[in-house]
Amino acid sequence: MRFAQLRYLEAALRTGSFRQAAKELDISQPTITNQVQRLEEDLGVILVTRGAKGVRPTYAAERILPHVVAAVQAERMLREEASAIGGLKLGTVRLGTVPAASQTILPRVVKRLLTEFPNVRFEVDEGPSKMVVSGVISGQLDVGLVTRLPGIELAPAEDTLIHHIDLSSGRLVLCVPEGHRLADKDDFVPSDLEGEALIFPADSSIFCKAWERLLEGVEAKIVYTTPNSEASQAMVRAGVGICMANTLLDSTVSGNGVSLVPLPFEWAHASTAAIVRKDEARSSAVQAFLRLLRESAKAI
Repeated sequence: MRFAQLRYLEAALRTGSFRQAAKELDISQPTITNQVQRLEEDLGVILVTRGAKGVRPTYAAERILPHVVAAVQAERMLREEASAIGGLKLGTVRLGTVPAASQTILPRVVKRLLTEFPNVRFEVDEGPSKMVVSGVISGQLDVGLVTRLPGIELAPAEDTLIHHIDLSSGRLVLCVPEGHRLADKDDFVPSDLEGEALIFPADSSIFCKAWERLLEGVEAKIVYTTPNSEASQAMVRAGVGICMANTLLDSTVSGNGVSLVPLPFEWAHASTAAIVRKDEARSSAVQAFLRLLRESAKAI
C-alpha cells in the first residue's frame, strides 16, 4: 500500500468519478483505476462500485475513509514540513470562503503570504458558510472563512469540533427601496414585514437562518430567491422587494435606490471568522496564513 493509492481512492470517492479524479490529480484515468484495484487487492476488500452514475464507496470504503483522509493529510504535511525546514519553499492552503471574505479580507492577506512565500498555492472553494463549515469538519478544507451570527450554528457539534478566530465585525440590515415606509422607522419590529415582498438567500446561507429567526410568527411572502447579495440589492433597487444584507460587505451602503434598516437584535451582530478543526496539527503554510489573518484583523 502506497500513499499515492490512498490519494487516488480519496479523490475518486470525493469526486464520484475516476475521470474527474484523474483530471484533478493530473494523471491518466487508467493509472488511477489500476492503482485503486491494486489497493483493493492489498487490503483484501472491495472499495468502490462502478456504475452509470460514477464511483460509489462500498461499506468497507466508508469504514476506512476517515483513516484514508487522515493519511493523505499526514503525507501532505510531511512533505510541506520537510520543505519548511529550509524556509517555506512550498505548501498548499485548502481554503473555503464566503464571498464577503473574498471581497474584503482575503486580497491583502493572500498578497502578503505570496510575497513572503511565492511557492505557496491556494485551492479555494467559495460558497455559503454552511458549505465551508462542512468542508472544515470533514477535513476537505484546512481553513474556512465564514460569517457568524450569535447563537446560530450551521452544523451538528460545530462548537465541539471547530475553533473560531473572529476577524471583523458588522451587523445585519434590511435593504428596502428608498422612500419605503420602513426606511425611516426607528422602532422596527418583525411584524412590520407582514405582507411585504421578500427576497431570500439560498437555503444553505446563514442569512436564511437569520430570516427564519426574524420571521418567527410572521407570515412570509417570498417572491424571489438568489444566493448573490448584489443581485438581491439590484432587486431592491428595482422595487421587487426587501432583502437582508451584511455591512461587512462594501456593497452594503445606503443610496442609489436602497435604504438600510438596522436590525435591533443581538443575533444580528455579524462577524467574519476563520475556522479550523480543533486539536489538529497544521502545516507551516496554513500556520503562516492564519498568522497573517490575525495580523490583518488587528490592523482593521
